[in-house]
Amino acid sequence: MSRLIVNALSEDTIAAPGNRQPNYLVVSVTDANGVPVTGLAAANFKVDPVIVGPGGALVNITSVAAGRLPGIYLVNLLPIRTETWKAGGYIFAVAVESGANRGQNLASVLMD
Repeated sequence: MSRLIVNALSEDTIAAPGNRQPNYLVVSVTDANGVPVTGLAAANFKVDPVIVGPGGALVNITSVAAGRLPGIYLVNLLPIRTETWKAGGYIFAVAVESGANRGQNLASVLMD
């Protein structure tokens, strides 16, 4: 097993309180030597909203797309079921697995 270096940032560009538009999570994944990890898909990512806006819900990953640079991924998140985004701060725990390699980090966004 080896360590993955995971960095994540979240942005609510089109997600807003009361809607079901995707919240963007941009994730950088490199190996322990800083080499970009490519070829990851939705099954390689797990996202848990540890803190949500008041009345907020868990989230589902709706898609994962590789970015233009190697090891960069755009992860789209939606609240579960038919829930909508709620106003307030969200802190997401982001875990990535690739084979026996694992890494994790946190990302936050103010949903406003």
